[in-house]
Amino acid sequence: MKQFLVAILVIGILAGTAYLAVKIITSKKATAGENQSGGENTANGAEKKDANGKVIGTAPVAVVERPSKLGRPESFSYKSAINGDISGIPTSKDASTGILVDLDTRQVLWAKNPRKPVPIASMTKMLTELLAFEELDKNKNITLDTPVQVTPEAMKMGGSQINLDVRETFTLGELLKTVMIVSANDSALLVSEFLSGGNTPAFVAKMNSRAKELMLPGAKFHNPHGLPGASAAEDNVCSPEGCIFLAEMLLRYPQAVTWASTKTDYLPRKLNDQKPTLLGNHNHLLGSCPGVNGMKTGFIQRSGFCITVTCVRGNKKLACAVTGFKTRKDRDAFCRKLIDWGYSRAANMTSGTGGGTDVLDQILK
Repeated sequence: MKQFLVAILVIGILAGTAYLAVKIITSKKATAGENQSGGENTANGAEKKDANGKVIGTAPVAVVERPSKLGRPESFSYKSAINGDISGIPTSKDASTGILVDLDTRQVLWAKNPRKPVPIASMTKMLTELLAFEELDKNKNITLDTPVQVTPEAMKMGGSQINLDVRETFTLGELLKTVMIVSANDSALLVSEFLSGGNTPAFVAKMNSRAKELMLPGAKFHNPHGLPGASAAEDNVCSPEGCIFLAEMLLRYPQAVTWASTKTDYLPRKLNDQKPTLLGNHNHLLGSCPGVNGMKTGFIQRSGFCITVTCVRGNKKLACAVTGFKTRKDRDAFCRKLIDWGYSRAANMTSGTGGGTDVLDQILK
């Protein structure tokens, strides 16, 4: 009799638990259905009226949560990465460092010293550009239309430039456009001066602080443009992995992508005797490698020809960063093959065929 009562008690407890679970699930489904009926999570909002203007209720106001642009993207997984040189792409040996990432799955497809700090030259400008867009997000007192007066320091810059003149004033947007399209060192310096109240060292300190927040492997910055220092110790350095993170942060800003993917444009000059300046993008993969939409090239002697590339084909996003090439043509030819290889490998991994080097080598032949 005692055992029978215990059994009845256990059955009762189980039945009660099952009922509670059903109620919870039903409640969640009902809530989800309510949210879906409005398209988004809603809160009480404006009065709802009929065709004659009579109030018949309260129309819900959509609550849209905009994802923070300040957060670091999710880390990458190296468990499926092919390391070192790729047998099917002989010129992979010419890369001193490199990485190829499937941005959708976070899987590294290829890696060669991917976290090694190396000089990155003008790829530095990705961080300068990022800080500018983040400041625009936070500071409502400035916009892309805010005027910026050219300074003597910016006018003295060398290397890739648009030859700014102290008699000129440009909008912040015009300057950022020249940074992304033609890699203008003078514009990059002027942007840093403007955003720091004329204190470029303070801007560089902010660059290093942001690099630390984003956990960019090996990152150390000495200037906002990427020109070499007096010695290797004064060069801006980062890792290929860090460059991918910077490019991915910029992908969150449509205007940055628009500029990075623009092959040619013109900058109106502010002096009467000046013609518009032609802006030719240094990224020659635009238009010659399907899907490429950015992001930044670079070159100094100690970095070799380097580049960070973002690419979208269909719904698949890949990104690569390489350094150390002796010529631009060699760098670009390698990246074209690498990106094609990467899409084949990503497809094979998705389909479960493995995507090993033997299979991919056959694809490349």
